[in-house]
Amino acid sequence: MPRFGTRGSRFYGKLPPVSVWAPDSVQRHWHGVAVARPGMLALVIALTGSARSVVTDWWWLGALALVALAAAISERILPRTRVRVAAEMALASVIVGLGLPEAYLALPYLLVPAFAAGLAGSIMGTAITTLTGAIGLVIGNILAGGNLIELPTFGSVSVWVVIIFATGAIGAWVLRLDSIQIADGGRYAAAYRLLSELRVVSRRLSVGLDPGTLAEGLLDHVAGPLAVRRAALLVRREGGNLFPLAHRGEDDGWLLGAERDPVVLEAWSSETPAWTPNGRRGYRVVLPLRVGSRTMGVIVADVPDQVSSEELQLLVGSTDEGALRLETALLFDEVRELATREERRRLAREIHDGIAQELTSLGYLVDDLIARTTDADAKSLSTTLRQELTRILSNLRHSIFDLRSDLDHDGGLGTSLSAYARQVGTQAGLKVHLAHQEEHDRLRPEVEAELLRIGQEAITNVRKHAKAKNLWVTVNVSPPNAQIRVVDDGMGMRELPRGRYGLEIMAERARRVGAKLDIDEGPEGGTVVDVSLGNIAHGEG
Repeated sequence: MPRFGTRGSRFYGKLPPVSVWAPDSVQRHWHGVAVARPGMLALVIALTGSARSVVTDWWWLGALALVALAAAISERILPRTRVRVAAEMALASVIVGLGLPEAYLALPYLLVPAFAAGLAGSIMGTAITTLTGAIGLVIGNILAGGNLIELPTFGSVSVWVVIIFATGAIGAWVLRLDSIQIADGGRYAAAYRLLSELRVVSRRLSVGLDPGTLAEGLLDHVAGPLAVRRAALLVRREGGNLFPLAHRGEDDGWLLGAERDPVVLEAWSSETPAWTPNGRRGYRVVLPLRVGSRTMGVIVADVPDQVSSEELQLLVGSTDEGALRLETALLFDEVRELATREERRRLAREIHDGIAQELTSLGYLVDDLIARTTDADAKSLSTTLRQELTRILSNLRHSIFDLRSDLDHDGGLGTSLSAYARQVGTQAGLKVHLAHQEEHDRLRPEVEAELLRIGQEAITNVRKHAKAKNLWVTVNVSPPNAQIRVVDDGMGMRELPRGRYGLEIMAERARRVGAKLDIDEGPEGGTVVDVSLGNIAHGEG
C-alpha cells in the first residue's frame, strides 16, 4: 500500500551545498582554554604555596608546568583532536599521581584538559578522557610506591574525578549548542537562497501559482480525450488523506474514501494509469500525476467507454508538466500560509507587549487622577477618558485574540469558526446560534484559512458595529464546495460607513480562493454575510 506523506515531505533531494558563515564561538572557547591553562597552573602554585613549601614540591610543580607548556605549543601547531587532549590529561594525571598526597592541590589543573576534551568531541570522548585521567592517577601513585586507596585523600580524589567528568560534559554541551547554531544558520541561508530564487522565478511564470486554476486546467486537459462524465483531481494533505482540489460533474459523495479505493491505490503505487468497470457509469479511470519519480496526486474520472492502456499512458505523459506546475503552486501556498501564520503571531505579541501594556499603564494614571482630583469637571472628563481607554483596551484584546485564533487542523473549518463565535459571544454578551455540517474530506488548507478569516471578520463586525443581541453562524463544507453564513439582528447596513477596510479585505480574501461574497440586510433587519465556494447556493443554511 502506498504511503501518503505530508506536504512537509515534498523534497526532490538534498539541497546543494550552501556557503554559510559559521560563528566564531567555538574558536573563542578554545582561546578560553588557552588562557585557563596558565591561569589554572598559577592557581595550583598559589594553593601549594599557601599550604606547603613550593621549594619542597618543586619537582612535580615543574613537571606540571612543562606539560602545560607542551600542551600550549602543541595547540598552536597540531590539530585540535581528542588524542592530543587525552595525552595532556594522561601526562598531567600521572604527575599528580606521583606527587600524591602532596599533589592533591594540583587536581584542579585536570579540569583544563577535561573541558578541552568536551570541545574536541562528544560526551563519549569526555568519558574516555576522564577515564584516562583516573588511570593516570593510579599509575602515577603506583610508580611512586604508594597505594591510592589507602591515602586519606582518596575520597576527595574520587569526588574530583566526578567533577572532571562534569567539566568535560559541559564542554561537550557547549560544542553541541554551537553546532546547532551553525546548522541553524545553514538552514536559514538555504531558505534565503531558495526564497530569493522563488521571487525571481515566480515573476516570470506564464501562468500563475493558483492551485485551483491549475487543477481546473489539468481536468480540462483530460476531459476532452476521455469524454468524462465526472472527474476530480485529488492531492494529499496532512494526515495522508486525499482531498479534491477541483472537480466537475455531479457531486453525490462519490469521492468519499478515495484514498482506500483499490484502483486509486494501484495507480498511486505503480505510478501508472489504472481502470476498472464502474457498473452503469461505464469505467473509472485513475491517472497518476507524477513529479519526477514520485506521485503527488491523481485524477479520478468516470468515462462511458473503455480506454486503451496506450491512450492512458500518452495522457499521463502529457500531464507531467501540469503536475509539476501544480506541485509548485501547492508548495508556494504552503510557504505563504506559514509566513502569514508567523506574522499574525508576531503582530499579536507586539500589540500585547507594546501598546496594550502602555495603555494599561495610562489607565492606572487616569484612575489615580480621578481619585486625586476634586474638581467636578476634571473628574467627569477623567472618567470619560477612562471609559474610552477601557473600550480601546477591550478592542485590542479582541484583536490579539483574532490574530492568535488559528485553524483547528483536527476539527476543521466549522469547528474552528464555531469556537471563535462562542468566544466572541461570551465576551460581547451575544446569544450565539451555531449550525455546521462537514464531511470527512476537507478543503485545501489555504482555502480553509481564507474562509476562516472571512468568517472571523464577519463575526467581529457584529461585535463591533451591529449592536445585536443574537448571532447565527452556519457552516456547510462539502469539498470542494463550502458556505459560511453569518447573520445578526442588529442595526443593519444603513448605519455602517461605506468603504470600510474590513469589508474590502473580506472581498479580497474571497476573490483569492474563487469564492462569492454577498453582504446584505436581512429581511427583518440586521446583516447577512454569505460567502460560498463552488456549487452551494446562496441563501442556504
